[in-house]
Amino acid sequence: MSSWDWRNEYRALPEDLIAFAWSAPMRELAAKIGISDVALKKMLHRYGVATPPQGHWNRVRAGQKVPAPPTPPARRPGGSGRLLIDRRFKPYVPEADPLPSAGPFTSAEVPDDFEQLREREARLIGKVTVAKDLSRYHHAFNDIMRKEARLREKAAQETWYSLYQPEFDNPVDQRQMRLLNALFCALARRGHDARVLADQRPRGFRPEIMIGDTRLSLSIGILGKHSTRMRHGEVVPDPSLPASTPLYICCDEPGLSPWQDRTDSKLESQIADIAVSLIVAGEIAFRRRLAEAEIRAEQERIEREQREEAARQERARLRLEHIRELNEQRIACLRLSGELLRQSQDLRALVAKVKRELEHRGDIGNQRLSDWEEWALAEADKLDPILSGQIMSHLDPPEIPPEEE
Repeated sequence: MSSWDWRNEYRALPEDLIAFAWSAPMRELAAKIGISDVALKKMLHRYGVATPPQGHWNRVRAGQKVPAPPTPPARRPGGSGRLLIDRRFKPYVPEADPLPSAGPFTSAEVPDDFEQLREREARLIGKVTVAKDLSRYHHAFNDIMRKEARLREKAAQETWYSLYQPEFDNPVDQRQMRLLNALFCALARRGHDARVLADQRPRGFRPEIMIGDTRLSLSIGILGKHSTRMRHGEVVPDPSLPASTPLYICCDEPGLSPWQDRTDSKLESQIADIAVSLIVAGEIAFRRRLAEAEIRAEQERIEREQREEAARQERARLRLEHIRELNEQRIACLRLSGELLRQSQDLRALVAKVKRELEHRGDIGNQRLSDWEEWALAEADKLDPILSGQIMSHLDPPEIPPEEE
């Protein structure tokens, strides 16, 4: 299982994945996941889960005695006790909660006391020897070594001068790589992974190790002042520096002092101690980061609740504002009804008075007066809030939006 990136994966308890792997024949389980039974078996083995032996389900159907599912492995230093598995298992294998910051942390692989853990890892790692060359190297150096080989091959093809020169083919860089290689191999014996990136600017190595599920960043370089030269516009260590140039290795975790060449002890003799210290530091960092993650989660929960409460209060304010606007609109419609009623009544009164004053005049015919009266009263009816229906705009109270529960 690679722990360098999460891709489309999630954390699950090993016992849950083991229970799934032993719950039905591999062909049936593979159909659920959507892959072949061969692919599923390989995937489970990659996660470290043993599958039922051949003929297991035939013996089950025959009522014969079969072996019990294997027990999950003990939590290792820096490990979460969870497996990072493909999300296609999600409907059948539940996602595991993080290990609480209060533990329990003790397992067959992790003593309760850090000093006991240090003694145990020192005993299991034993003596570490730094090889004289990189003829055999940790997979973390694959990319660097392939690139160096390509540059070396291109340089050999040039007749007099080549722009293609190996980047790290000098005594100091070779020694740094040998030291890291020995450290990575020592950690690999205890089931921990590593990788190293080669930086061009600033030039050097950027090693990282994974203690269980806990990533630690390392740095390695030249100790103190040293001669330099310009390379492609950048100041770099002089490639003619001897391999005996003092070096240091340090980890950015708190409480860890750098390791360095001393007159009585070169880094080559400290690799085993460095590996042990990093394993212990990985376990300490794992526990500390669990507590930090819980603090962040609690802060995020508080901030989320504060945002939700602020949003709720804003919605309540907007609701009250909307109710006020609805009431104001109803009152405005009521006042408009009164104004329209007065206007319509004024028009009717005007029509009545005009009819009284003009109906006996000889110069105005009855038909002419009657037509005008009909038109004027129709206009009065248009203004009348009852006849026009405008009264309905405020006859009923406005519909008030419900309060949030």
